[in-house]
Amino acid sequence: MAATLLAPSSAPTYLPGLRLTLIGSRKLSKTTTFINCSAAQASPPMDGQRHSKKHVAVCGGGIIGVCTAYFLAKKGAAVTLIEKSSVACAASGKAGGFLALDWCDGGPLSSLARASFNLHRSLAEELNGPDNYGYRALTTLSLTVTESQQSGSKPSNKANSLIPSWVDGPARSPTTIGSTQTTAQVHPQLFTKTLLNKAVNDYGLEVVIGKVERVGVGEGGRVESVMIEGGRVVESDAVVLALGPWSGKFELLASMFRVSGLKAHSIILEPKEADAITPHALFLSYYPAQGEGGKPMDPEVYPRPTVKWSSKYTCGKHAGAK
Repeated sequence: MAATLLAPSSAPTYLPGLRLTLIGSRKLSKTTTFINCSAAQASPPMDGQRHSKKHVAVCGGGIIGVCTAYFLAKKGAAVTLIEKSSVACAASGKAGGFLALDWCDGGPLSSLARASFNLHRSLAEELNGPDNYGYRALTTLSLTVTESQQSGSKPSNKANSLIPSWVDGPARSPTTIGSTQTTAQVHPQLFTKTLLNKAVNDYGLEVVIGKVERVGVGEGGRVESVMIEGGRVVESDAVVLALGPWSGKFELLASMFRVSGLKAHSIILEPKEADAITPHALFLSYYPAQGEGGKPMDPEVYPRPTVKWSSKYTCGKHAGAK
């Protein structure tokens, strides 16, 4: 989201309480730390080159901030990405990475979801997604699993060809809810870092670790600068706020809308035989043998490919679910 901050006078006004990622810095102070994305970084542009470009400050080093910085830099803007901790360190690095083409059809996000799915496909071709961040098409199934309190041999699923061979529990009622044309996956942390490396090496993106304290607004209500903890002032023509659940820390945003975090749980399993795990995503209605009052739980299972990071990502209900 781009922010134009309005001020009643022409004198620069500083708005406190903000953690930002910034674009368009001129000079780095001694208190600022760099992220070296690779050994071969692009040479920084000369002063004349930077002054001829629009300077954008992108705030937040998650997937939204990094993607925004990537496309701005690719289009020719001078971009500085500032992240308080580390890139993709929160939800952007720990999500399931599941992609769906048409699951938002009929709603207000339909066109956005379709554009996003197709953009992921084209980025995977451009950035060698299958090798660099585990992009691949999936068959997606809905399954019902009911635990049994009785001990004994496990029921076999061999009679049903829809159920993947690595599912050996009491699964039933399989339904295909996504094909290889409509569902896919990425490893979200690797995807974010791949885009970041590309932007740094090829498009001159500057990445800085630092905490933004204030945004300066000048005459006409336009953003002019951002101050980072330690005293550095970064001049900017625009500021992009991609703060996720930390948006509420910024008073101006908190006064316009509410953004909050939602705690969720996930586990990652390493299979004994990586090659045996087929490209299937599973959405389960799981009835435990005890508890939950007969209501199912809804875990999701996303196997990830290749020997380098072969695993099964499983997530369950969030902390606010009842």
